[in-house]
Amino acid sequence: MATRSFIGKLLNDGSVRGIYCHHDGCPEGVGRTLQERYREEAVVDALFSLGDISVLGDDLGATVAYHRDRGEDLQPNTVYSTVRHMLRRGGAELGAEHAYVYEGGTWTHHNL
Repeated sequence: MATRSFIGKLLNDGSVRGIYCHHDGCPEGVGRTLQERYREEAVVDALFSLGDISVLGDDLGATVAYHRDRGEDLQPNTVYSTVRHMLRRGGAELGAEHAYVYEGGTWTHHNL
């Protein structure tokens, strides 16, 4: 069974933009990988350019993206107006249990 998550970035206007990740969304999985491997803003932005993903790999090449790797339609990034909006709606809309928000080189974990 999958542990779904939302991986987002806090933008200057207070909104959160990000992607859905289907597998291993728990802090010991996606959370650890983000903390250890996705620290630079350019790499985080490149991850978001892949669209929604099935599996977050240790690098972009090892990440399994629905569009790039499975030929599915590229889904636009999900945008929430605020972190609070993400917390209220993200779980129901995405079926996610966890959210990770990047801000200035730091990842914050939220239970949804």
